Amino acid sequence: MSLLRKFEEDARIEKTDGSVIGPYKASFPGGTIFLLDETADVEEGDVILRKLPSGKDERSIITEATFYKQGVSGMGAHYQIKYRKGGQADMKKPNQTINIHGAQSVQVGDYNTQNIINSFEALVKKIESSEVPPEQKEEAKGILRKLLEHPAVVSVIGAAAGGIF
Repeated sequence: MSLLRKFEEDARIEKTDGSVIGPYKASFPGGTIFLLDETADVEEGDVILRKLPSGKDERSIITEATFYKQGVSGMGAHYQIKYRKGGQADMKKPNQTINIHGAQSVQVGDYNTQNIINSFEALVKKIESSEVPPEQKEEAKGILRKLLEHPAVVSVIGAAAGGIF
């Protein structure tokens, strides 16, 4: 029996979409977490949840997850996980990254690029093809036009937004 199995605990994995899977057998001997289940679904960015005696979850954000087919000391296949401690504040912190790329697109958050102009053009087409009375179509497009003409919106996404209509 490996020394790590002697200190085996249950750990759950919180995926980046918020779902929680597990429990998996894990060992927390120090600076590395050993996930002793080779079938575990674990990757960088996930959070390992370890139940503390208080009933609260200790949160460890995975920075590196490496799978080893052969372990040492009879450990067998396992993951070695590097992590940083993460608290409730990390979990609830809103993503505040905003990058403007010319007048055509904006990136909000990590790797979440939206093509603003294309989205508004698609919205106008959807309004035009919707099965609502013509007055409602014109009203909806008028509200959208007013939004796109607002100085604050123009300063963020550029004058190209005005070309939608």
